[in-house]
Amino acid sequence: MAKIHFLNVGCADTTIIQSDEGTIIVDCYNLEDYINLLPKSKNIKAVFVTHQHYDHFLGLEYLKNNNYSIEYLIHSPYERRYSDNSVEYDEWKLFNDLVSYFRNKGTKIYSPYRQDSFSKCWWNVLGLDIWMIGPNKSIATSDTRELHDASLVFTIIGSKKCCFTGDASDRSLNWIAQNTNNYCDNILHASHHGSINGADLHFIKGAKAKYTIISTESGVHPNVPHSTAMQRYREHTELQVIRTDTKGSIQLDI
Repeated sequence: MAKIHFLNVGCADTTIIQSDEGTIIVDCYNLEDYINLLPKSKNIKAVFVTHQHYDHFLGLEYLKNNNYSIEYLIHSPYERRYSDNSVEYDEWKLFNDLVSYFRNKGTKIYSPYRQDSFSKCWWNVLGLDIWMIGPNKSIATSDTRELHDASLVFTIIGSKKCCFTGDASDRSLNWIAQNTNNYCDNILHASHHGSINGADLHFIKGAKAKYTIISTESGVHPNVPHSTAMQRYREHTELQVIRTDTKGSIQLDI
């Protein structure tokens, strides 16, 4: 059994999954505040970066500067365009510089779209099955695309299911809900810090979550978390909606 830590890092995302076999990180920000959860060997099995915004990837800089190794780095397949307002050039460049650094150190790099077939999981690692349910390639590469359309969305299955949504857009989540069965059924890590953008009602209903985790902090961005989004999560979560800014870091078994 693995332990999953949804960390209190403000209006940002960091999740650390620990098992006896290794460590997986899903998004990374302010890792320096939680070095006790990082492996003493400094060898990390995998890091998932759902998309290329500072509040989801800046922890890679900490890992680089402190000589951690990453065996696998999996990130959004987004293709930035000239003058793309959804991700600043400096932000994009720093992310790609960090990817290049780890690639040169031997890290295997992947940037997947939704898996083509669901006859088997996308990856089995540390005894966990990972199903890559988004982004849909046609949405992530459309002429009207923005970064959140290409956020990774995936479900990790151990003793429980946990669906990670990054900052996935309504457009992406709605498509997933209409084209995917049983994508959550237990723990939902809510999209975009409880923003209304990413709180697609069809997706939230279809998740059938027992617990919804919201990594957020009030007052950082206007209307985040959003009252309508919070109402949707409360109405369609069976047991509990938990916010990191009010409950602190959250640990569950998976």
